[in-house]
Amino acid sequence: MLRLRLSAVVAAILGASLLPVPASAASASPLTCSPLVPVYGVDADGKLRWYGHRAGASGADSWAADSGKEIGHGWNTLTKVFSGGDGVIYAIDATGDLKWYRHLAPQTGERGWAPGERTVVGTGWGAFVDVVSAGSGVIYALDRAGDLRWYRHLGPATGTTAWAQGSGKVIRSGWGAITSLMTGRDGILYGINAAGLVRWYDHSDPEGGGTAFGPGTGLVAGEGWERYRSPAGAGAGVAYALDGSGGLWWERHADPRAGAPVWGQRVPARAGFAGFRTVFADVAACSSDAAFTGQTPGEDGQSLYYSGGKVGAVMTRGARTAVTFGGLRRFTEPSTTATVSTRAWVRLLPGPWDPAAEWAAAWPSANAGRTDDDLLAVATQYFAGAADRTENGLVYAGDADYGPLLPDGTRQEGADFNDYLGVTWTYGTRTDPPEADQKKALDCSGYVRMVFGYRGGHPLGIDPVPSPAALPRRAVQMADERAPGVTVADGGLAKPGSYGALRAGDLLFWDGSADDGTDIDHVGIYLGVDSAGKHRFVSSRKTPNGPTLGDVGGPSTLDGGTLYDRTWRKAKRL
Repeated sequence: MLRLRLSAVVAAILGASLLPVPASAASASPLTCSPLVPVYGVDADGKLRWYGHRAGASGADSWAADSGKEIGHGWNTLTKVFSGGDGVIYAIDATGDLKWYRHLAPQTGERGWAPGERTVVGTGWGAFVDVVSAGSGVIYALDRAGDLRWYRHLGPATGTTAWAQGSGKVIRSGWGAITSLMTGRDGILYGINAAGLVRWYDHSDPEGGGTAFGPGTGLVAGEGWERYRSPAGAGAGVAYALDGSGGLWWERHADPRAGAPVWGQRVPARAGFAGFRTVFADVAACSSDAAFTGQTPGEDGQSLYYSGGKVGAVMTRGARTAVTFGGLRRFTEPSTTATVSTRAWVRLLPGPWDPAAEWAAAWPSANAGRTDDDLLAVATQYFAGAADRTENGLVYAGDADYGPLLPDGTRQEGADFNDYLGVTWTYGTRTDPPEADQKKALDCSGYVRMVFGYRGGHPLGIDPVPSPAALPRRAVQMADERAPGVTVADGGLAKPGSYGALRAGDLLFWDGSADDGTDIDHVGIYLGVDSAGKHRFVSSRKTPNGPTLGDVGGPSTLDGGTLYDRTWRKAKRL
């Protein structure tokens, strides 16, 4: 029997893994913000208003007493206003002139401006899709051709008109789908498209304008941002954004240094911004600790493990699967042009996650840097054309069928992991002999049991009534709340309303067949957002005859109007 022997990597490692480092005693948090984060807003009458957020590191609704005071007027003539950090504000007018301002009291909100306010420091800025500053004079501008351009203003503190050599150069192309930008300091950029996907970029040379970007650049770090307008960064992954009713929300990307798709709890920070033209925060208000190592709370009962200021692992209370973040790899299959690039590695915990468990302190640091086969890699070892893997004469992996071919041309379901193996399996006092005609076959739930159970080590069951202790036989039983796992999305009899809670390795459930009423009848494993921006999964299906992430018999995606979009009903984290 082969369990936890995940020895060979099937997807290419494209970047360095995240290795554990000694704990730092210098900080108890990976995030530090100024005692008061300056937030500015331009109201419907063109008045510039100042707000002092006293909880930049948590997003709580705590503000300076005189927040909302007017500190300027006539700002409705400007088409774009954004922070340059430390009180510096840049604005683009209707003629395309870039103007410089410096608020002298960003921490107190007193009305006062440095000499030279409204100085024109650049021209020709009116045609950009979006423009943001990373502080220290560094400005990024996205043009209508989808090219990202770099500038560095040499006089952000005084408003001089000098610019660094090379300002205006294209440092990256192919950003045509991006509609808005945010910055996170130290070269970190976020690009948001119309569908609300947030992509993370690591510009390696923000001071000099080089064209190199770090590993993981361009991966999806978040989603659901189509609900916002006027998103603006405050540094270190902290962002403020307005919703459609004028509410100001605080968001925090928990891994600005490495781009893992992990966020803090979304917080309503303040109401009363209906009609405002824009709201933005000082981009230099928050910073991240590059030395921080330890665990902190995440959103929705999650625990985040940091190593050297980067998220190394995410654990969910009550779930056995954890996601670690390390080397970049790409999953492909000949039946689709779409690929899934990810830094996520899915592994089984010793038990359901509880931060108080005796093993909980040591497990993340011991596993965050592993690059041996994880559960996603194991899942690919049953795709069409996969080579057989043998141990002690037992073929435990290799190209799997769905089931025997029936006279009507369809495939018979019912192939469990032990049918594939050709071995009898014992469940307590019960035994389950293999079906000879289903050798090297796996139906949808048999595939999941092979990956998570036989190969991963999760206990398996065969009783018709699910229990929290064992992964049951059928998809409908796995979806049952009595079965192992934590529900992360549930649409009832309809499709769930959001993809935002999904993580690599989550179990997905569908009601894809009309002949069993509204019962769940299919299960798969979530991979991530693919190269086309779709949410892609793997599952064993009849038409492609076995496990696939491809598009034979319908795309393996949860969006785009496909069968598996319309009939998706639930997701659980095992």
